[in-house]
Amino acid sequence: MGVNLKQPHIGRSLKIKFFVNNLRNILALCLIPLLLLGSLSIILSQRYTRVDAEQNQEKLLNQYNELFQVVASEIDSLSLSFNTNPKIADKLHNILSKPNYSYEDADALYYLKHIIDVSANSRPYVHSIYVYYPNDQQRFLSSREGLVNLQSYLDKGWYDSYLNDSNTAGFTTEVRSLYNYSFESDPTRVVSVYKLINDRNNASKKGVIVLNLFPDYFVKSFPSISEYPNRSFYITDDQNRVIMQSGESEYDEMLPSLRLPEQFDTLQFDNGIYHLTVKKAPRLHWNLISVVPRKSLYSLSFTLIVITCLLALAALILCALAALWLTGKNYRQVYGILRLLESADAPDSMENVPNQGHDIYAFIITHILESFLEQKYLKIQLSERLYRMQALEFKALQSQINPHFLYNTLNSIYWKTFQLTRSTNAPSRMIELLTAILQYTLDSSTKVVRLEEEIAHTQSYVEIQQIRHKDRFQVIWDKTEPFRDCEVIKLSMQPLLENSFQYGMEHTSRLLVKVKFRMQRDTLKVTVIDNGGGIDKRRLLQIRASLHAEEDSGRHIGLSNTNKRIMLQYGETSGIKIVSKKGWGTAVTLHFPQGSKQEQIPQK
Repeated sequence: MGVNLKQPHIGRSLKIKFFVNNLRNILALCLIPLLLLGSLSIILSQRYTRVDAEQNQEKLLNQYNELFQVVASEIDSLSLSFNTNPKIADKLHNILSKPNYSYEDADALYYLKHIIDVSANSRPYVHSIYVYYPNDQQRFLSSREGLVNLQSYLDKGWYDSYLNDSNTAGFTTEVRSLYNYSFESDPTRVVSVYKLINDRNNASKKGVIVLNLFPDYFVKSFPSISEYPNRSFYITDDQNRVIMQSGESEYDEMLPSLRLPEQFDTLQFDNGIYHLTVKKAPRLHWNLISVVPRKSLYSLSFTLIVITCLLALAALILCALAALWLTGKNYRQVYGILRLLESADAPDSMENVPNQGHDIYAFIITHILESFLEQKYLKIQLSERLYRMQALEFKALQSQINPHFLYNTLNSIYWKTFQLTRSTNAPSRMIELLTAILQYTLDSSTKVVRLEEEIAHTQSYVEIQQIRHKDRFQVIWDKTEPFRDCEVIKLSMQPLLENSFQYGMEHTSRLLVKVKFRMQRDTLKVTVIDNGGGIDKRRLLQIRASLHAEEDSGRHIGLSNTNKRIMLQYGETSGIKIVSKKGWGTAVTLHFPQGSKQEQIPQK
C-alpha cells in the first residue's frame, strides 16, 4: 500500500491532521457561539453602563452646583444688605471709623453682627464672615468676634488678598490657612470667597465681604453620594487651581490641560483610562470635575470579559479532549481500512469486514474492497507491461538513432577525403569532432542534459557539415544565455539540423538556418528555421502523421525518433511541431517543459 501507518512519522502526521480537523469542527459548534454571546453581552453592558454613568455623573454635579449656588446667594444677600442699604452701610462705616463708639453704636453693632451671624451660624459649612470698609482704625466686622482690629487679629491673610483683588463685578476665590486661637498648633484650612462692595463715603474705594468656608465639609460628603469606588472629585477656580479635592491625587497632573466648558455647559469624555465629567458653576466661576477610572466604571464589563475568557478556556479544553477522542477513533478506523486492504494481497488470510450498517467506515471498506479485488491484479499486470514497453521502446529509439547518425557522418567524411587527397587537416578535424559526438551519443547514463551541453555537441555536428559543404549554408544561433541551464532531451536538436541540411540544400545554393530559443509558460521552445524549398501541404500532412505512427516509415527517422522520445519523456502534449510553406522554408519546434521535475522512464 502507499501509506504505511506503522511508520511513526506517517502515523503522527495523520493524527495531527485528524486532530486539527476535529478541533476546528467542534470549536465552530461550541466556542464560536459562546464568544459571540459573550461579546454581545460585553458590548451591551458597556453601552448601558456608559449611558447610566453619564447620567449619574451629571446628576451629581448638578446637585453640587445647586449647593454652591446657595453659597453664592448667601454672599449676594449680604452684599445686598451692606451694598445697597444706605442705613446699614452708613451705620457700619461710622462704627468702624470712630475711635470710640457710644451705647447707641453698640446697640447698632449688635444688630449688624446679627445680620452676618444668621448666615454664618445657620450654615454648617461656613467658618466665618468678614465685612470691611476702608477706615483709619483698621477695623472690620467678624461673625466670630464681632468688631475687631486688624492689627490684633490672628487672621490677616484675607486683607492682602482684598487689596490685590481687582474683580469688582464677581467673586474671587482663595484657599487659605488660618489660626482661630494663638495656642493652636495646626492651622484651619478654609476657602475664602471675596465680594467687593461699594463704600458710600468714598466712591473711589471698595469694601469687601469675605465668606470663609470649611472645605472639609464638602470633601467628606463626596464619598457618601458616590456610586463608584476610587472616584475622585475636584473643584477648581476660574484659573483651574484646585480648591477642594476628594479621592486619589493621581489625576492632578491632567488638570492644567483639561478642556473646560462654557457657562452652564457640561462636558463628558473618555480618554481610555478614566471617564471625566466637567460642569461649570456659573456664579462662583468654579469648575466641578468628577473623575471615574474605567476599571471602576466598567467593572461589570470587565467581569463579563473574565467570565467569557474562562468559559472559552474551559470550552477549548473540553473541545480539545473531544477532538483527541475523535482523533483516536478516526485513526483506528482508517488503520482498519488500510489493514484490510493490505490483507487483500493474501486472500487466504484476509480479515473479516465489519458488518455495521450504521458505520460509514464499514460501508466505505465494503465498497473499496469490492472494487479493489476486481481490479488489483489486472492493474498490476498492465502497469508492469506498460513499464517494460516504455523502457524497451526508449532504449530502442536511443540505439536506433546512433547508427543512422554515424552513417551520415561517415558519408560526409568520405566525400571530403576524396576531395582533399593531399591534406589530412580537414578529415582529421572531422574525425576529432565525430569522436566527441560518438562519445556523447553512446553515453547512456543520462537522457536529459542542459541546453548548453546539447548546443555544444550539436555545433560539433554543424562544424563537420561546414567542412563538407563549405559555404553552402550558414547557421545562426539565437541568444542562448538566459536558457543555458534549461533541461532538454539528449540528441534532440541534431536531427532537426540534419533534415534542414539534407533537404534544404537541394533547393537553394545558399541555405540559411536559424535556431531560436524562447520560454513560454515554463516550457522551453527550440525552433529550427531554414529557407529551403519548403514542403507542400500533402507531404506535410504525411510527415506529421508519420511522427505519431507506431512503425517507422524509413524517411525522417531522426525526426520520428526524436518526437517519440520527447513524448515518452514529457507526455502526449509535447513533441515536434512542423510548420512549412512550399517555396518559403520550414520551421520545426521542440517543446521541453521546465516548470516541474518530469517523471523519468526507469531503465532496466
